[in-house]
Amino acid sequence: MNVSQAADLAVKAALKDPRGLTESDMQLLAGLSGDDLLRAKAQLMLHKQQETVAFITKLIKSDSTIQVLNNLR
Repeated sequence: MNVSQAADLAVKAALKDPRGLTESDMQLLAGLSGDDLLRAKAQLMLHKQQETVAFITKLIKSDSTIQVLNNLR
């Protein structure tokens, strides 16, 4: 598997339901209710989306770097 294929698989994995909350996330939210619960869920989902964007950005930058290095050879 080359770098491009690995990056493609990693991006697909990162984008797989980025809005979903895990069981551990739900346990953290168990004591909340009403507006507090809605705000906490929204904040967790936003954080997960930000992590996904940061991950994809890092992949794009590293893939571009690898392409430049390969072009120099």
